[in-house]
Amino acid sequence: MQTIPNDFSVSAVFQKRLKELLPQNKSNLLLAKEIGISKDILIRAVNAGLIPGTRSLLRIADALQTSVDYLLALTDADDFIAAPAPVPFSARLEELKEAKGERDGTVAARIGISRSLFTVWRSGGHLPSVEIAYLLAKHFSVSVDYLFGRTDREQY
Repeated sequence: MQTIPNDFSVSAVFQKRLKELLPQNKSNLLLAKEIGISKDILIRAVNAGLIPGTRSLLRIADALQTSVDYLLALTDADDFIAAPAPVPFSARLEELKEAKGERDGTVAARIGISRSLFTVWRSGGHLPSVEIAYLLAKHFSVSVDYLFGRTDREQY
């Protein structure tokens, strides 16, 4: 089972990078509305460095045209190149498993998660937590952004 070296609940680096990337001439209420997240989520992220859930984090990264990996300090490369045709997470996960010749159970056992999560993800409506996404990305030796189909670059 892999361990998580980062704390994906609170991060001073996340907070700093978010503050640097957010426009300073807009209110948090307006920014949150434009991003498509609640004002409270944005305020907690900006003021305390609380890392939001996966969907909110992806929306923030999309709005700021940056990588999740950069926001989470998994890389210092801030040269995000969005995929021309984003790939759904469930499809990308299947591609990665196939390329590595692994099944749900094998991946689940190696990273220490329930095999049943793969069925939930395959349904297309659910995403893994930030922590599990990190473990999956690390297992497949790709960036979190690649795992979520936001970029075609496997690594930064």
